[in-house]
Amino acid sequence: MRLYLLALLPIAAAAQLSKRCSPVRDPDLPRGYYPPAPCWQSFNTACQPFIASGTQMTLDASQKTAIVYGVNDYCAAEIAEELAREKDGRKNYGWIRTHGNLTFIPRKTGGSGGGILVISDMEDAAVQRYSKLTYQTGA
Repeated sequence: MRLYLLALLPIAAAAQLSKRCSPVRDPDLPRGYYPPAPCWQSFNTACQPFIASGTQMTLDASQKTAIVYGVNDYCAAEIAEELAREKDGRKNYGWIRTHGNLTFIPRKTGGSGGGILVISDMEDAAVQRYSKLTYQTGA
């Protein structure tokens, strides 16, 4: 009996492990893969999205609009690339379809704290996802 219980130990330990987050590769995309979350969010090893560190988010569910403050320059460039690809009909991450219309407002010259991303005309499913976003703790 004791041997049988020891044999089950690895199974019990495996049930506690999280899925590892692996991006889906696609050579037609800017970095060659779909990121697990857009650049204004972060994610954990199980691909759960979170509000990115250094940003703040306001969600107005009734207006189907989210505002993300503190978006960094790297993310601003990613958003610009996404919008250009959408406009040209090139393959893109699909952020407009999955999140809503994206409008980036750069910070004033010499200002600090990053730019502002306005996500408008969000689908109900996107509003629901954004309403559940939190900051990652213990990271």
